Amino acid sequence: MSDSHQSVFERYSHLIEGIVWLVFVLLAAAYTFDFDDPLPVYEWGPAHWPRVVLFGMFVACLWLLFVESRKKEDSEEIAPTSKIKIDLSTRVHMVLIFGLPVLYSFLIHRMGFLLITPFFLGFYMWVVGVKKIRTLIIMTVGIYAAILIIFVKLIFTYLPPGAGIFNTINGYFLRVLQ
Repeated sequence: MSDSHQSVFERYSHLIEGIVWLVFVLLAAAYTFDFDDPLPVYEWGPAHWPRVVLFGMFVACLWLLFVESRKKEDSEEIAPTSKIKIDLSTRVHMVLIFGLPVLYSFLIHRMGFLLITPFFLGFYMWVVGVKKIRTLIIMTVGIYAAILIIFVKLIFTYLPPGAGIFNTINGYFLRVLQ
C-alpha cells in the first residue's frame, strides 16, 4: 500500500501519541502549582517530586518522538507499512491502561492517597497482566508498603488526605502509621 493510501492517523500515529503524552505531562505539571505550598519539614514543597517525575516523562516523550520519527523514516525507505487491525478487547485494554491513572489522579483528591492507592495498584497490575491472585496481593502489599515507608516515614511527604469522611479515615490511618 502506498503512502497516499494510508490514513493520516496511520502515518502520524507516533506523532499523535507523542503529542498526547506531551499535553498530559504539561497539564499535570500545571496542576502541580495548585498544591505547591511550602512545608515546614520539606523546603522544596509537595510538588517537587511530582515535577521530577513529570520532567522525566517529558524527556522520555521527546526521546520517544525522536527515535520513532527516525524509525519511521528508515522503515518507509525499506518497505511499505502494512495495515494493523486492533480488536475491541485490545482497545479496551489500552484505554484502561491509559485511563486508570487519570481516574486515580482524579479520585486521589476526593478519597485520599492512603485509601485509594492499594486498590489502584492491585487493579492496575491486574490490567497489565498479573493474573495470579497470590502474586497480585503480594506485589500490591509490597509496593504499597514501600511507598508508605519512603514517603511517610523517611521523607515525611504530604499525601492527599481526601475530602469529607475520607479525610477523617485517612487521618486515622496516618496516625496509626506514625
